[in-house]
Amino acid sequence: MGQNLAVPGDGGDPDPRRSGVAVNVVDAAPAHRDSDPNREPSASPQGAFRHAARIMRSPEIDLLGVYAAVRIALLVADVLSAHVSYGSNIPGPLHSWDSNRYLAIAVHGHAPLAPRVGSGLSYSAAGFMPVFPVVIRLFTLFGLSAPVAGLVVSILAGAVATLIVLELGTVLVNEATGWNAAVLFILFPGMGISWGLLYCGCVALALTAGSLLLMVRRRWIRAGVLGAFATATSPLALPLAFAAAVPAVQALRNREPPRALHAVFLAPTGFVAFLIFLAARYHDVFFWWHVQHQAGGVPVDFGRSLLGLLAHLGRIGFQGPAWLEGTGLAVVVAGARVLWRARLPACVNPYCLGVVVVLFASSNLGFKPRLLTWAFPALVAVAKVTRPGTWTAIVIELACLLPLVFLAYTMLDNTMAQP
Repeated sequence: MGQNLAVPGDGGDPDPRRSGVAVNVVDAAPAHRDSDPNREPSASPQGAFRHAARIMRSPEIDLLGVYAAVRIALLVADVLSAHVSYGSNIPGPLHSWDSNRYLAIAVHGHAPLAPRVGSGLSYSAAGFMPVFPVVIRLFTLFGLSAPVAGLVVSILAGAVATLIVLELGTVLVNEATGWNAAVLFILFPGMGISWGLLYCGCVALALTAGSLLLMVRRRWIRAGVLGAFATATSPLALPLAFAAAVPAVQALRNREPPRALHAVFLAPTGFVAFLIFLAARYHDVFFWWHVQHQAGGVPVDFGRSLLGLLAHLGRIGFQGPAWLEGTGLAVVVAGARVLWRARLPACVNPYCLGVVVVLFASSNLGFKPRLLTWAFPALVAVAKVTRPGTWTAIVIELACLLPLVFLAYTMLDNTMAQP
């Protein structure tokens, strides 16, 4: 089959209708092309294989490979810690510190009566947020025990959080920066607790990162709804409201509709709903504050105890060893400088500032590695402003510190204070 086409002659006449020669152009379709012209190339076995190969080489798959390697390394560290400090009880480190309280809520729910010691409230699961235990409970419906379900939830939620950080960095800067930031997120030493213990951090950070991503995309209602689930998982997600408040104020100054106010008011509702639940269950409107103050020793002193601790580097306070808090303060200062240089969109810096304010103001939080992880958008800034060689050095350093943090908190007990 062919067709006659007129092409310009050698004389350079631009009009092929006046000076052209007729040539017979034969259909040059490759011999291996499918006989069906409407069939997609990827529908063939070769095309499907190439498509699958492209997926396997995607940044997401590479990142999940790094994440899987870190989780496996921490499980190996768990075995070491179990043999040294838990009488070879392998699940021991996973269930240490507050992990057992989340599992207790997943199995039994919040206790009908608030545990007390004398006239005060005792440290118990009563004040722990509900979303993480509820998700564990849902996974037990598939026949899993609560500890196994907790581990599955932790692994899956951590993978989701990692991919959202990748997308957040991609939207804020570019894909390469997003990938580098997600690797830093995986290896950040504080994640040794979220990855290594059955803590709510995996779920809470995934929800918080998702809410921030939606804010950056200006999907304010969805961001607020996801933020509500985040604040019902951990009160450390409350700075999401502050993150949305700054774009709302900017819109008002520009005489535009402040749609970000949807997220400002929606995000804290998860936390508020939990307070209402506790007030109704324990007949105390201020139960959450009472349990935090009486049982957890977490009054808001606006940094007074933290500053007092930093003045004595050999001491151990509610926040942990003074030298560790001093290191955390140095990380905060460096992170603030990097955020200033990176010039990320409006909602990112207010969120990170809100996290630092919450950690500083509470007498029992401070700048512990696990808590600094909540300022994870700063890792996008680090990935943006650092050179490749510097980024590689940071990655190596974090990879060495991550298992050490896990082992320290699971083997040294109160020498490190609560993670």
